[in-house]
Amino acid sequence: MAAEPLPALRDRQLLVDGKPYLALGGELHNSSASSPEYMGSVWDKLQAMHVRTVISTVSWDDSEPKEGRFDFSLVDAQIAEARRRDMRIVLIWFGAFKNAASTYAPAWVRADTSRFPRAVAKGALKEVFTYPGAMPKPVLSVFSPELLKADRKAFAALMKHLATADPDHRVIMVQVNNESGLLRDSRDRSALAEAAWRAPVPTELLRFLAANRSALKPELDALWARQGRRASGTWAEVFGTDWQADEVFMAWHFARYMEALAAAGKRELKLPMYTNGWLGPQEGQPTAGQYPSGGPARRVLDVWRAAAPSFDMLSPDIYTPNVKQVLADYDHAGNPVFVPEAEFRTGNLFWALGQHRAIGYSVFGIEDGRVDSQLAQALSQLSGMDAVIARAQAEGRIAGVLLDDGKPAVITLGGYSITVQETMGLLRQMLLDVGLQAPPPPPPLPSETEGPLARPAPGDGRAFGIIIAEGNDTFQIIGKGFTADFSKGSALAELDRVEEGRMTAEGWKPGRNLNGDERLSIVPTDRVGTIRIRLMPPG
Repeated sequence: MAAEPLPALRDRQLLVDGKPYLALGGELHNSSASSPEYMGSVWDKLQAMHVRTVISTVSWDDSEPKEGRFDFSLVDAQIAEARRRDMRIVLIWFGAFKNAASTYAPAWVRADTSRFPRAVAKGALKEVFTYPGAMPKPVLSVFSPELLKADRKAFAALMKHLATADPDHRVIMVQVNNESGLLRDSRDRSALAEAAWRAPVPTELLRFLAANRSALKPELDALWARQGRRASGTWAEVFGTDWQADEVFMAWHFARYMEALAAAGKRELKLPMYTNGWLGPQEGQPTAGQYPSGGPARRVLDVWRAAAPSFDMLSPDIYTPNVKQVLADYDHAGNPVFVPEAEFRTGNLFWALGQHRAIGYSVFGIEDGRVDSQLAQALSQLSGMDAVIARAQAEGRIAGVLLDDGKPAVITLGGYSITVQETMGLLRQMLLDVGLQAPPPPPPLPSETEGPLARPAPGDGRAFGIIIAEGNDTFQIIGKGFTADFSKGSALAELDRVEEGRMTAEGWKPGRNLNGDERLSIVPTDRVGTIRIRLMPPG
């Protein structure tokens, strides 16, 4: 039997076994995969939640406890469990940098500060996720050539191992390090870093800026412009001396470090690779150093594009309410949209699929999710739709619905103008119009998560979903809580047929034919569901 082709990204689509694939699911807590015994029940729960794609981890500390001695047995255990359940893995390499610290570097690296020097921060900025008197986290310097050499060697060994240990490609993508950058200062002040700061800006970066000026993020273009868009000079001469200039400097060097790892890894096994970013600037973190300076944040995405061509995409971790703006920021210059970490807010997943051609979406702490959660419902409804959604994304036949302000929205799709509104608000008004009492407000939605250590995550009360134009006046709608009215010009269309059902690998499987009273709310209000409608166009 011929081997299946390697997973690949092509034309902003993820291909697994040569077919379009949506990497929908969740990321495990950081330490879960370090114990196969702990993971035993977790795998069963994920399967019950309809999770097909698990973002899991491999630690440099666990994989190379002594220099040159590699042990990837924890990875093998994950691959075996995924194979048993026909699931796929996106594997995170927790190497030298995780959330702007170096706690996953092996002890032999962290203990040798002469060979592997630490970053130096002025410390003028308040450090997040700590408290007075807390023991410090190790932070290695990205400017250390010995650190790069060691991290790259270990990552290449991992990819070489996957090439033989994972013949059916349970691992479909790899994340290189995690939320890299520097906290507490806008740039590293170590001796190695200071020497790099005084050096000329690499010509590769300046040529990239000039060649792509019309497509640059406006913040980066403005930063370059204020110094006269120089074609040569030191970092201070080309970009200035404030935190914005420091962020560009750090972004180039972090990106070049990660590029070296990705390029070495792909020489062993050419899987799609990406790295992820801690968002910034954001509320409470307005300047680089309050969020990790040098990571793939919005302002410096183009620096990363120039410095790290081996990455297939740069991905945002979303823990802020402005998801629409974040997705738009990263849907930039052909960058495929993939969200590796996010809150349990199921509506955001649908917006990413419908508006930004997302190839995947993952919530963090997936093992905390309830098996009957909104997320599990959504994953169940979407499980057979990879090819349908991917084709609709490529052909512009899909739109997202996310009524986060309660106001109606108008969508143009498939030759129709579609007005989408919150169903419960419409039903309340219809009852009042005939003199009946409106129903009381619904009770709070249950948490999406469960367990004594899980953070509460209220269910998503917004109306959300996707609409796919299938042609011949037929549309498929997946979602919750909204009503869609279709028109051409000033004339409304008429519903011809409405079917409940779901898409499977074998095709559409119809359920009830909805008519009469059931057409007052054809998209479910209490759960995520799928319907197919056929319209009678206005005459």
